[in-house]
Amino acid sequence: METIVITFEDGTKKEYIKGTKLSEVINDVKRNYKFDIICGGYRNNIISYDDVLTKSGTLILYDINSDIGNKIYEKGITLLFVVSAREVLGKSAVIKVKHSIDRGIFCQVVSDKLDSDSLAKIKDVMKDKVKKSIPFMKIETSKSEAIEYFNSIKKKDKVKTLSYDNSNFITLYKFDGTYNYILGNLPSDSGVLKYFDLTLLEDRGVVVRFPSIYDNGRVKKYTHHEHYFNSLEEYSNWANLLNISNLGELNEAIINNNAGEIIHLSEMIQDYKLLTIAEGISLNKDDIKVILISGPSSSGKTTTSKKLSLYLKTLGMKPYQLSLDDYFLNREDTPLDENGNYDYESLRAIDIKLFNTQIEKLLKGSKVVTPTFDFISGKKIFNKTIEMDKDAILVIEGLHALNDELLRNIDAKFKYKIYISPLCFVNIDDDNRISMTDVRLLRRIVRDNRVRGYSPEHTLKWWENVRNGEEKYVFPFQDSANVIFNSSLAYELGVLKTYVEPLLYSIKEDSSEHITACRLLDLLKYVLPIPSDSIPDVSILREFIGGSYFE
Repeated sequence: METIVITFEDGTKKEYIKGTKLSEVINDVKRNYKFDIICGGYRNNIISYDDVLTKSGTLILYDINSDIGNKIYEKGITLLFVVSAREVLGKSAVIKVKHSIDRGIFCQVVSDKLDSDSLAKIKDVMKDKVKKSIPFMKIETSKSEAIEYFNSIKKKDKVKTLSYDNSNFITLYKFDGTYNYILGNLPSDSGVLKYFDLTLLEDRGVVVRFPSIYDNGRVKKYTHHEHYFNSLEEYSNWANLLNISNLGELNEAIINNNAGEIIHLSEMIQDYKLLTIAEGISLNKDDIKVILISGPSSSGKTTTSKKLSLYLKTLGMKPYQLSLDDYFLNREDTPLDENGNYDYESLRAIDIKLFNTQIEKLLKGSKVVTPTFDFISGKKIFNKTIEMDKDAILVIEGLHALNDELLRNIDAKFKYKIYISPLCFVNIDDDNRISMTDVRLLRRIVRDNRVRGYSPEHTLKWWENVRNGEEKYVFPFQDSANVIFNSSLAYELGVLKTYVEPLLYSIKEDSSEHITACRLLDLLKYVLPIPSDSIPDVSILREFIGGSYFE
């Protein structure tokens, strides 16, 4: 009988009969894992419980604490919620999977039956389906049959999205008698979806909560971020007015020669928001002396700080721009992470003492020579002289700009804090959201390759460290911001596609980053390309694709 050798992530090897199912391997080794296995990564491809192993190779088993497993868990738990909610609220209930918020996914629910009692019933139905371990069954069908089916149940969002899929065949999922199209993979069955809770947002919907990769299987208490939530909803309402709430509608605008209009409208509404922020600062210019701009990687902090400075100038103010990156410790003094690599994401990588001292001196009217960090030599070069007069204001951007350890001795009334992030408000369809993290990752892949010459594989490998840094040093401070600025643009995926697709295709199947590359390519296949010619040179997107006025 022919056998194969499976190498596990820890280096151990085991021999199995050729054609063994992943489920059999999981049953053999599951005692070594604290949490249920969601799926497997076999020869750098995602496989599910029913897939068979026919060749020797490396097998990675993903649970809820892995990035890949957690993303699949999210898709499974949101579909479980949608099916259970319709069972309780009735088929007339309108449910849209919208966006992530505080360790959960906000689902907009339109139903006069939604209240605390019905929410408890939905939760009970979900728990019952988990106990029954109902399978998520893959159903292969032609694209035309899938479109015909979704037309019959009046799911226009699905029809529009699938119309732009070039595949002849579509994979649907059947779960508890219902059919749906879900982009990507789902768990083998509902039995692994043990960890969840539901939070009702009155007259808005429900937050489906589940553990993140940082929570070790625990569902944390929900904390509502009102500024953050309202910003998302404001842009979603605007997108609905323009009929571009999903990718199908965006694609329709493109083929109807409205791409230019979408670009200009997107830029105008973003510029209007930034002008409104500048006007608010100007009205309080006697108090506000320091503007602090922070947000996760690839949010567009640099361009935003420079555009805001231009607006402040038009209002008669004198902004001086500073970047926290220029206050990095010299490379030899940079702290190391647990793997012995330089930890550039850490607050401890910043020369906090120098930064605080210089800002305090500037605010007292002293002349200061500020540094520029040379990333090639890894050293600070002191070459910029600043002296603030009456109408001057500091505009400081950086990953840690909102951290309380910075400018601790400066009174809060002198500081104005801006949290910036691309809060994506365009969905794939009503059941498939576009991750804000993925938008930032696509931006970073393009910029890293263009500016630093990094391969997309390098960026993907480093992304986990970036995300860990954001979790520790950025997200905890978002609620301290005076305002949330959304740097997302409705059209940007169409533009990014033309730059990032070739880079993602360059990642070969034998690469450990192949799974992530394929997942991102699956997202981009639904987006029609948009040429970058019409994008203004002051656009945030130019920070990533090039051609920025500010470079």
